Amino acid sequence: MGTEEKLFRQHYKSLCHFAWKFVGESSVAEDLVQEAFVTFFREKQRMGESEAFVRNYLYTAVRFSCLKHLRHEKVKEKYWTRVKFNEEDEHSVELSIIHTEVINEVYRIIAQMPSACQQIFKMGYLEGLSNLEITERLQISVNTVKTQKQRGMKILMERLHPEFLPLIIFLLK
Repeated sequence: MGTEEKLFRQHYKSLCHFAWKFVGESSVAEDLVQEAFVTFFREKQRMGESEAFVRNYLYTAVRFSCLKHLRHEKVKEKYWTRVKFNEEDEHSVELSIIHTEVINEVYRIIAQMPSACQQIFKMGYLEGLSNLEITERLQISVNTVKTQKQRGMKILMERLHPEFLPLIIFLLK
């Protein structure tokens, strides 16, 4: 039995239990422990070989992996809570598809605008910058910004499919 296999057998079960206490799922805990071992074996030549060092390294690596996993899960949970989407809600799926189609259409139309109009339109409506912020960044007059935004909106309204108009008005508010 090689030293790597011996280390694995010696620490695997206790590390899995340690990880499980954090994440509450056996399969996730096992994955995190296996990743810690892979990283350790890959970087082993740069590390100390004492028993205490190896044990401390593995527990620390597993702990950080668990915390990272939990943070990621919280971010996902926050996102799904914010968008109020669940897999059984077909209406939400349809709305998401329509929203995506409208946004794609808007970006397609914006890409066809003259470059100055395109830049100002994006800054004002997509990035949410005020007219004053745009004038300061581009070193142009407020009237130019207003004119280009109006021009861009006119192009958008002329080229956008009529059934998308109510949704685009809602999105740009």
